[in-house]
Amino acid sequence: MQKIILVTVDLEDWFQVENLRSCFPHERWDECSLRVEASTNRLLSLFEKYDVKATFFILGWLAERIPGLIRRIKAQGHEIASYGYGHDTCNILGESELLSDIKRARI
Repeated sequence: MQKIILVTVDLEDWFQVENLRSCFPHERWDECSLRVEASTNRLLSLFEKYDVKATFFILGWLAERIPGLIRRIKAQGHEIASYGYGHDTCNILGESELLSDIKRARI
C-alpha cells in the first residue's frame, strides 16, 4: 500500500510574515534581500529526491521578482496556487481591494 503525503508550502520571504508587518510594511519590501529562492531550491531538491509533490501557495509579489523559481516549481510537477499579491488578510481589505489583490496576484 502506497503512503500518500500531502504537502503545502506558503512561499513567502522572511520580511513578509504577518507578525513583522509593523516593521516591514509593503513599502519596505523592495529594500529587503530575498532569501526565499535559495531555501526553496533546497526544498525542491529534497522533494525531488523523495518523490514528493506539493502545492505551493505563492505571493504574486514574489512571482514578479523570481519567475524562474516559479517555473522550476511548476516544471517539477508541483501545483501552483495563489497566496494573494501582497499577503494582506481578507479581513483588512474591502471588497474592491480584495478583488484588486486577486487580479494582481494572477501569475
